[in-house]
Amino acid sequence: MLGENKLKEFAKKALEHSPAEATQIDIWAWDSGLTRFATSYIHQNVSEENISISVQCVNNKKIGKTNTNSLDKINETIDKANEISKLCPPNPEWPGFANQSPIAEVNTFIPETQKFTPEERAKGCKTIIDRATAEGKDFQAYGSFVSGTMEGCKANSNGLFVYNKATSATLSTTIIGKSGTGYAAAGSRDVRQINYKDVAEIAVNKAVLSQNPVKIEPGKYEVILEPLAVVEILEFLSWLGFNALSYQEGRSPFSGKLGQKLMGDNITIWDDGLDTKGFPFPFDGEGTPVQKVMLVENGVVKNMVYDLRTAKKEGKTSTGHATGSSAYGAAASNLFMKGDNNTLESMISKSSKAILVTRFWYTNIIDPMTIALTGMTRDGTYLVENGKVTKPLKNLRFTQSVIEALSQVTELSKALPIPGSMNYGVPYLNGSVVPALKIKDWNFTGVSEH
Repeated sequence: MLGENKLKEFAKKALEHSPAEATQIDIWAWDSGLTRFATSYIHQNVSEENISISVQCVNNKKIGKTNTNSLDKINETIDKANEISKLCPPNPEWPGFANQSPIAEVNTFIPETQKFTPEERAKGCKTIIDRATAEGKDFQAYGSFVSGTMEGCKANSNGLFVYNKATSATLSTTIIGKSGTGYAAAGSRDVRQINYKDVAEIAVNKAVLSQNPVKIEPGKYEVILEPLAVVEILEFLSWLGFNALSYQEGRSPFSGKLGQKLMGDNITIWDDGLDTKGFPFPFDGEGTPVQKVMLVENGVVKNMVYDLRTAKKEGKTSTGHATGSSAYGAAASNLFMKGDNNTLESMISKSSKAILVTRFWYTNIIDPMTIALTGMTRDGTYLVENGKVTKPLKNLRFTQSVIEALSQVTELSKALPIPGSMNYGVPYLNGSVVPALKIKDWNFTGVSEH
């Protein structure tokens, strides 16, 4: 880790070197470790220290971009970006770089996570391996434990300088038996919040229950989606629905429908990058302070999220949701969904017939105007009958509109934190806090042989 003062001084000198009309420098550095296990054996432990520097130079609204991972090559990188800008066509919609604004103080850095050792990661992995092998020789544990620290800053010729440092950790595992699998994961900025035994117990129990699955005919069923599955569908809703660029271009299902009730009374969704119950980070990909934005309140679609470009088009200010690429627009990536006091167990106990889904995979969009998705269930799909899980099911393909599904939610559990994805060795900066959902008439369209 380089630290705020060193990065600020470095950025200042780099900006002074730039001959462009406007320049912005983004610096991200990370120090992380990864421990992997497969076939109930820890087979890999790696660590990485790296830095990524991106430069944008703008002349007459012509934007040149370059990247490097060497602090020593910053002047050369700036000169290349400046030359590239002269060869590019002007972008009439370029909103300019962000100006300095107050950045909220939020605790994203936990020293205990930064100090977390390979031996401690191995202890977490071993807890899962021991639990899987204790269940029997037919069960094998696969998974990974990642922990690390990431720091980043943005500086530009408008006088902007923002900096933050964040830690994160995630432990995930798939338990594989002869004819079925189970999955569980947990993550936090504070590694001490990850309960190894809980992760092991959930995944192993799911794998045990998944053995010898049976077929069920495709059709419309009541479903109970666990939080991992709920996150999957909400992310598509966020990217395609609440993105102001999609809204302005008429590609959002909510285009022209703000203020209309399109979901159930029990659906309230918001984005808040400062709430420590989630995975906070105080500024976005353009260096703008993040804001809490109410997206859906009691079923009524309330707002979009904005970056500088889309905000300027409507005469608004950015909500702090830039992805770092204006081509993709803004994204709500710290999603919260209001839950209830129910538990997953109570939702199951009150179901006469339902399908319990652990998570989805291979999920893809079919129709962005209804957020119609197709994908498969994975790592634990079960039939619920008369208030009990009675048998495992072979994985099912679904084809379902998210908006329609969220108008048919009958029960919600307490909301739980679900970490965002972690690329190899790179800590995540976001995540979601969502409940399990019971939904009427979920549309299953096919059955897998596995």
